[in-house]
Amino acid sequence: MSSEHLRVSVEDELDALFAGYPASGQSTGLVYGLVGPDGLGHSRGFGTVDDAGAVPDLDTVFPIASMSKSFVACAALVARDRGLLDLDAPVSDLIPEFPGGGTALDPYDPPTLRMLFSMGGGLTEDNSWVDPFIDAPVDELLVQLGKGLRYSGAPGSGYEYSNLGFTLAGLAVGRAAGTTIEQFVHDEVFVPLGLTSTWFDNAAPEAGTYRRATGYSLDEEGRWTPFPWVASGAFAAAGGIQSSVRDLARWVTWLGEAFRSPGEQSGEAEVLSRASRRELQRLHQLDLPSLTALPTGGHRVTVTGYALGLMVQQDLHRGTLVSHAGGLPGFTLFMCWHPDSGHGVVTLTNSHRGNPVALTKDALMLVLDRADAAARTVTLWPETVELRRHAESLVRVWDDALAAEVFADNVDFDRPLALRRDDIARLVEQVGPLHDPRPLADVTSAVTPADVTWTIPGERGELVCMIHLTPVEPAQIQEFEVQAVGYDRPRSARPTDISARRAGLGHPSLNALPNTRVLLPPT
Repeated sequence: MSSEHLRVSVEDELDALFAGYPASGQSTGLVYGLVGPDGLGHSRGFGTVDDAGAVPDLDTVFPIASMSKSFVACAALVARDRGLLDLDAPVSDLIPEFPGGGTALDPYDPPTLRMLFSMGGGLTEDNSWVDPFIDAPVDELLVQLGKGLRYSGAPGSGYEYSNLGFTLAGLAVGRAAGTTIEQFVHDEVFVPLGLTSTWFDNAAPEAGTYRRATGYSLDEEGRWTPFPWVASGAFAAAGGIQSSVRDLARWVTWLGEAFRSPGEQSGEAEVLSRASRRELQRLHQLDLPSLTALPTGGHRVTVTGYALGLMVQQDLHRGTLVSHAGGLPGFTLFMCWHPDSGHGVVTLTNSHRGNPVALTKDALMLVLDRADAAARTVTLWPETVELRRHAESLVRVWDDALAAEVFADNVDFDRPLALRRDDIARLVEQVGPLHDPRPLADVTSAVTPADVTWTIPGERGELVCMIHLTPVEPAQIQEFEVQAVGYDRPRSARPTDISARRAGLGHPSLNALPNTRVLLPPT
């Protein structure tokens, strides 16, 4: 099947999937965008986004609500990298009005900016409370601070989503930069990234100069009723940005590029370094793991937490997924992406009756399945490839001089080399004779560039071998494990890595994700 046919087939399936959302009465309109490693690959709108019956497209502007948080957190890292602020300093250094909490016996100091940006500030969750106060002025919010805050836990002790905490962290960034957070994000993020249809709602262009979506809800008689647009006040940092599928696709692409080859960048590294972009998308505050029943049977285990203005999910089969949802009266929105492959989906809807989060995730999973996307990609060190070759040579024909050269001192200390030689000889006898070597054809997994697991086939079974290299120069083998596995054992039950038995001994272990792609180093 040609790649062109595959591409069109996926787009057709996604169009049918998303068309059903407004058709089933979940919203009056929807527009989605399919993002690939090179940017926006496909977009389609369905239903209507205003009373005139306009169909949404990739340039229709929506309020993106809490999806705004990633832009503000990005600006915070820009300020940090320029030396304007310290993310690990208490927020009260910049907002003296911010009170601590706790009790006389267990007082809490004010949280740090990093805690607030990662939803670990200890403040009580406030999603239901915040919407009516979106347009409250900054001065009014600061007066409220003077009355005290409610902490549900010590800052840094756990995940709890707080729009209030994020808002105050955004105000702190503006103060550190000597301007408002809105102006700083505009100047340092929107403009240099070329996001021409993205702005804060309190600084939006004049109505009629761009196509904007109207938000709707159902009244008591089942009719769609429009919501008036409201400009943000103090809470702008938590949810006051408006944007389009075109700009959000560019945003997702730019963030995802930080995890792939530097040669794939689109040229905006001056906004924020690759390392800082990865920091923005790295899990900082862990939430509780979840177990989800699958329609096809079985369960999916996921671990979720908060990065800086973004959610991060660790999926056992797909690896890292980054996302954020947004919701305001009349709007529900979602963006998610798979950094390792560069695939992502953005969905904007103009009703808060439905929830496009599950729909968007299903779409992304479909794309990842069709693209055969790995959970993660590991590129081996050149030394790993070379030492794997030497280790296999030792399995086939033991050489004391070679063993002394390639093994770190701890290998002989952990189990004398003479005993290792005898162990391997017994394993070879159990599965052998061994077949001729096939360089790297039988690699099964790697967790880091410094380790690799591979198989050596024999007449009656195979040897599963693993090496793990030292962290110092020159690189040597610090761990060398060999197991014999009979062919009577189903292939699905054979180990793809052999770290599990070390874990039972209480040793730190490397845990290979299923669906890992192992690459050779560039030549």
